[in-house]
Amino acid sequence: MKDHGWLMQAQDMTRNSLVSFSPLRKVPLMPTTPASRMRVFLPWLLLVSALPACRCAPPTPTPVTLRIKNTSRDALLVRDTKGQLGLTVQRNVGGQWFSFDDLPCECQTCERICERSCLCPDGGISDQVLSIPPNGQAERSWDGVIQVAGFSCGQVCLVPENAPPDETFQLQLCFVNQIDGVQAPPDGGRVSATFPQPDAQTCVVRAFQPQQGVVEISPARGADCSTTADCRGRDELCLSGSCTAGCPANTFPPQAELFVTVTNSGFFTESREADGGRVLLSGEGRIVSTQFVNQSFQLSLGGTNGSGRVDVKLPGGLGGPSLATNAEVRVQVATRTVGDKIWRAVTVRSTTGELLFAADPALAGDALVPADLAPFSIVVDPTAVGCRVDASCGKFVFAKQTLSNGTTSVSVEPGKLESLTVGTQAFRFWNVTAGRYGASSTCASYRPWVLWRESR
Repeated sequence: MKDHGWLMQAQDMTRNSLVSFSPLRKVPLMPTTPASRMRVFLPWLLLVSALPACRCAPPTPTPVTLRIKNTSRDALLVRDTKGQLGLTVQRNVGGQWFSFDDLPCECQTCERICERSCLCPDGGISDQVLSIPPNGQAERSWDGVIQVAGFSCGQVCLVPENAPPDETFQLQLCFVNQIDGVQAPPDGGRVSATFPQPDAQTCVVRAFQPQQGVVEISPARGADCSTTADCRGRDELCLSGSCTAGCPANTFPPQAELFVTVTNSGFFTESREADGGRVLLSGEGRIVSTQFVNQSFQLSLGGTNGSGRVDVKLPGGLGGPSLATNAEVRVQVATRTVGDKIWRAVTVRSTTGELLFAADPALAGDALVPADLAPFSIVVDPTAVGCRVDASCGKFVFAKQTLSNGTTSVSVEPGKLESLTVGTQAFRFWNVTAGRYGASSTCASYRPWVLWRESR
């Protein structure tokens, strides 16, 4: 019976080399594996010292069926680049669970590590992502063999060892419900995509023993809730009446490109606010023409001092205002700068002061102040309505925006367009998208919106 070190999944990716420890001397052994062959180890493996107590390997392994049952209401997206189905087998070492690669490449074994011509297949740039539908299932087998640390030809390698049938192992399932910017594959289908980082995944575990023959694992349903305050788990939100740390599938739009650009040929006069916060372009005159070009609303203006034009890109194809030609208006474009972000917002009012149109990309804050919108106000509701994982910025939590004139209001979900009636007038409010990133994210939140008065 041998006393082997364990080959486990790497948790510290800052290491540039693989280190093993002799079970006798506790001295680091630096492998001499060439970089081209060593790279297959680095994402997966970590050598730990030998087990404190001896476990006897049986003469034959006990295969186990690893089965996923999707008991949730959403499709599960799992990494399946190697056919792993998002599943990892873990063993307890000294009271801590470690993952090991139960689908190793044969070139990593001590029998073949010395063969220079033996190369493990390159996983490619993107992962393979599998979709498991609600009430669906997927399964694969683990042969019941553990890969322990060996050493051959001066290189770290794998030695197969049969798992004791009565030892308790742990099966881990990691998944996401949505990948930002990726069209979800059909149920049971695969798509090439970059899988989110571990901190953006939802993981569940299930204990088992090989002698059971089958282990089934399902996504855990969170506690019932009315608000996120009812949830106690790390990063949990109250969505659809259940606490969850993941992001159930939704149709809310990602960050939308709402841009305001201005052309000034004498129509606008520039000024800067006393506190230096905003640069304002203000002008008064008449509407020469309006038109839509490639989802951009173009407002052409004329006045005694010259002409100007404001372009507002309105993503999503939900339309926009219809402003009367030759109407006398006052137009203001506000430019705000925060760090490396610069954005513009616009308001259009009649010469009697009635608000006709307003739009604000609201990147890292509002470009328009309350006085610009009076008698209206627009606020983000504190209740989360969904979330999505952004590969570079983390979890973005979606919220409604509420338009109010003090006596009546309307709350609008991201990507939706609703009406608010004030007296005899109807106003359309478009929550282009809205939400916030977590406190640990370095990315700024945003909440672009558009408001206009409907034609009488």
